Amino acid sequence: MLSAVAARKAAKAAAEASITPSSKPPSPPLSKSLSPSPKPASSSNDNASSTVKRKPRGSSNTGQSKNKKTKLTHASTKFDRSVRYFDASDASKAQNTVDTAIGTATSQSESSSSAEEMEMDISHPAGLSFLPVKKTKRAWSPSRPMPDSSDEEEADPPGSTDPSMYLASVSKKFEPLPLSTFRPVIGINVYSVQGNEYETNGAAVILVLQPNETAALVGIYSLCVLQGSLSLLGVTLSPSNTKHAIFAPRSSPIPILSWAKLDRQGSCAYPIPLAIRRQENSTAILIEYAHTGVEGLGQICKTFENVFQPPRESEALPSIELPRIHIVNRGAKDIYPYVFPSSWETACSLIDEQLDSEMTAAPVCLVKGPRKSGKSTLARTLVNRLLNRYRRVAFLECDLGQSEFTPGGLVALNLVENYVFGPPFTHPSLPYRSHYIGSTSPRASPSHYLHSVQSLLEVYKLDLQFPVTNNESLPGDERIYDAIPLVVNTMGWTRGLGTDLNARIENFVEPSHTFDIVGVEEKGWPAPPQPQSSQQALTGFQLMPTNIMKCVTVESITSETTNTHYTATDHRNLNILSYFHAVFPEIPISSSGPSLVLNQVLAIGWDTSVPLCARYPYEVDYSQAFDHVYLTGPGYEDVVPSELTRVLNGAIVGLVSSGPASKLPRPTHPRTSNEETSSLPYTPAEPPPDPALSTCHGLALIRGIPLTPNPRSPRIHILTPLPPAVLAHTRVLVKGEMELPIWGMLDFREDDHGRVAGIDKDHVPYLQWGKGEGVGGEKRRVRRNLLRKGQM
Repeated sequence: MLSAVAARKAAKAAAEASITPSSKPPSPPLSKSLSPSPKPASSSNDNASSTVKRKPRGSSNTGQSKNKKTKLTHASTKFDRSVRYFDASDASKAQNTVDTAIGTATSQSESSSSAEEMEMDISHPAGLSFLPVKKTKRAWSPSRPMPDSSDEEEADPPGSTDPSMYLASVSKKFEPLPLSTFRPVIGINVYSVQGNEYETNGAAVILVLQPNETAALVGIYSLCVLQGSLSLLGVTLSPSNTKHAIFAPRSSPIPILSWAKLDRQGSCAYPIPLAIRRQENSTAILIEYAHTGVEGLGQICKTFENVFQPPRESEALPSIELPRIHIVNRGAKDIYPYVFPSSWETACSLIDEQLDSEMTAAPVCLVKGPRKSGKSTLARTLVNRLLNRYRRVAFLECDLGQSEFTPGGLVALNLVENYVFGPPFTHPSLPYRSHYIGSTSPRASPSHYLHSVQSLLEVYKLDLQFPVTNNESLPGDERIYDAIPLVVNTMGWTRGLGTDLNARIENFVEPSHTFDIVGVEEKGWPAPPQPQSSQQALTGFQLMPTNIMKCVTVESITSETTNTHYTATDHRNLNILSYFHAVFPEIPISSSGPSLVLNQVLAIGWDTSVPLCARYPYEVDYSQAFDHVYLTGPGYEDVVPSELTRVLNGAIVGLVSSGPASKLPRPTHPRTSNEETSSLPYTPAEPPPDPALSTCHGLALIRGIPLTPNPRSPRIHILTPLPPAVLAHTRVLVKGEMELPIWGMLDFREDDHGRVAGIDKDHVPYLQWGKGEGVGGEKRRVRRNLLRKGQM
């Protein structure tokens, strides 16, 4: 029984050491008490091996019971190791288990052999004392996968770090940011007005902001400055009769209405109450609810449901007596204010200073930087700042994944006439000229992507930079109308091929101002250059003057001021659904084409009453309406004409109008005798239309097409938000990699019944509930950044 008593003492000493650390290590008594009895060195094998020889099968029953007790001892030890990070009181349980397993020995020899076997498991104090053991880093192995450089490094699991540090990170509370200092009081700073006097469609109020006051409103509303100046999204608004549409969802940074010092005089024809006029040095704004129907997108795309309403846990102030417009005092986990860095303000002021001094040519601004750094936000702010001096601003979108005015997959040249106060899905518009790439990245067709950008730049220089128009000066509008500046938004792909493509685009544009957003070094972005003088250190940006252009380096937006609950894919899906549910006005188009109209065609509302599967489509005779069909993207060159209808069914296509050169006879694809013919003009592996001779007017959804060609009834069902006058010029279909989001295929009227247009979900084509069956049933993720050790 001596070995059992020694093991019991060792377990007790280890448990005491885990609760109250001692200055003397308990290893000497442990090694002394558990050392095996001396044995004569019979052979070298006995000295080299520390295991105990098994007894022959012909032994007594006591050997079998000893083996069972040994297994029980090892199992209890392994269980103790798995829970060593939790409660130290479990050490008594482990001690009792060891006592029970060892104390049932029947002879001195069995106890000695059991102690010899136990020495392997309890010789380490960490196994019984529940002390955290720091795991060593695994050595490099050629079979070990490399981490993805585009993903964030994952934190260590709770079992490999200090438990107290892990619990502290979990219990860290969210600190809300202050949004509003404005406290509404009816009759003091909130006044209700009549709709007839201010040309409103319903209830309206006038808010009076005192110096240094801010107000954050969540919802959809129109705003008009009556008195003073207002700072909004980096732009200072003066009194005028213009009503600006403001879209403030929780999925994007909330715009903050801030009092601003009056920088220029303005006039407003709306009446101002006498009580407001007496409040000198104050800003009075007229606010009313805007009926647009964009809130209905939340019931279509459930990810963005109720984004125009404040969260339940937020602290709300008293109402301002307007329906569906809420004022928010503090931020929440999904509410972040719009932050305009000081370096951005200093950089944007350079354009204002140049416009006041030189006034020679319209500026051409290019914004570049990595992803999630604020490129689109800065480009949108530049457009608003230029609209203070110009009647129109041209916007060249080169980011295929995160487009501003059009759905993804398009390289578009847009004309902007109104201030942009909202995320991209709130202002879909028809482009002046665009080209359909059909993908969210130019990786598959970089030459076609560059050719499209170069073609749009030529259109801007020939048609828009100095347009030939009549005298369009409006009374009271002193902005420049005979010159149109340009803002270019590049893509966030800043590595490898993306760096070369952005450099080529910058050479094509020849910008007068380049805004380079530099991210933090921890994110893997380039390190910001060190300032050359103390003035640069104070302003937060670096100016590199050259003979051709001015390059300004600004800081990026921090992750603390952006909403991380929604991914780029979520915003892209919402942008596509917003486009197909948008309602565009009727526009007069001449016979020469719609691209000669120098006006912005902006959506006036959204129709979300029925899903896409229940809307009335256009029924088109595709044998007469289309001249050609193109398939772009990897893998589409192998599609034979007999399978073309299956590829187009339920697909998103670009509606393209091409020049006379594209209508020449095309070589036909040789067909076998058993192959079905298709009345759609299609040639496999044919390149897309030439950007110099074509333009894409918008996108369409082919909702239905007969899988078997029927020469007697060649009908096709198409859904598109384009006006009918534009459809008359579209004679070419281009199919790319873009697909309709899954939210657009569902029927939100059926709630949770799982039916689409009254049909059970099991019988709906192209939709599958649950996981795929078999190998290859799930979508495979392509990893192109896996490197070997020699390539690092």
